[in-house]
Amino acid sequence: MSFKFIYLFLLLFTTISGNAQEISSLILQPQDKTRYIGESSTFVINATLKEADYIVIEQSDITTTLEIKPQKDTYCKTINLNPGENTVFVTLYKDAKPIGKSSRVLYFLSELFEGVDEYELDEYKIRFFHQDAKEKKCASCHNMTSNIPTNNEALEDVTKTTCYECHNSMISTKNTHAPAANWLCINCHNGKFGEYNMQDKGASKYLVADPVAKTCAECHEDVKEWEESKFGHGPVNDGRCERCHNPHGSDNEFFLRKSIWELCTTCHAEKSNGQHVTSAIGFGAPNKSGGHPTRDREDPARPGRELTCSGCHNPHGSGGISLLRMKGTMPYGVCQRCHKK
Repeated sequence: MSFKFIYLFLLLFTTISGNAQEISSLILQPQDKTRYIGESSTFVINATLKEADYIVIEQSDITTTLEIKPQKDTYCKTINLNPGENTVFVTLYKDAKPIGKSSRVLYFLSELFEGVDEYELDEYKIRFFHQDAKEKKCASCHNMTSNIPTNNEALEDVTKTTCYECHNSMISTKNTHAPAANWLCINCHNGKFGEYNMQDKGASKYLVADPVAKTCAECHEDVKEWEESKFGHGPVNDGRCERCHNPHGSDNEFFLRKSIWELCTTCHAEKSNGQHVTSAIGFGAPNKSGGHPTRDREDPARPGRELTCSGCHNPHGSGGISLLRMKGTMPYGVCQRCHKK
């Protein structure tokens, strides 16, 4: 019995019953229980059987509709994932009635968001797509051979790069990192591996070495200087720039994954009451205690900018204790940046 006959039978049955039938072959990519270290996932949907009129992708409160065209067999859509577990539903519709469905449970692991515990993720696996065998599914519609120049010069029309069509949502942020904005993807996605992802050797043509600091240092010369600071910050010491920065882009300044204050207090939760330094220091009214404010006012040392953690601390490294923007061991030196007397 052919698959098409079975499908037509199920189509007739579900139309009569009014319930969409589970179709295991509907979603070609991604696999169920996939873990992501990035915030996006590309769905590849099988539409070789064209009895449906359109496809609906539902994730949380976001719904995307794709119209089925007679000449097209496969549909791709990149969606952004929320931190933690994501359940995404894909449904085929005919005459506004669901006739076929499938779903995927995916996990976006980010250390910067609550409710994400790496030690509870054994059932979720990182699965890389860009391997020759998997790319064959896309080759009928897409050129799967990279046409990105290797001389750091972007194509005049970046939309002509072979990465653009599937991954263009990555540059929809307010601030975009230069390599991503110019689609120089293989500058970083060069297939190399590092100390922290040796187990992924050969898993993808576009692997990025982890730790990533050596890759970043090819453009950002300050990385070496920060690594040699007398007092270093944990993520910098580990070479994990991407913990704080999104290497593609962000709506926050400096491509940060959160605003500066929110980012710092994710790890340094004891400072999240908005006051800091020492509770013995009063601020404002006489006899008022509670410490020095860390936000919600202008930074006297940096006119035009809001006061935040980086006004006093250098998040990459410093010659002063506690990453203060000073040298030596006397913290009052940094106070003079704002308090001249």
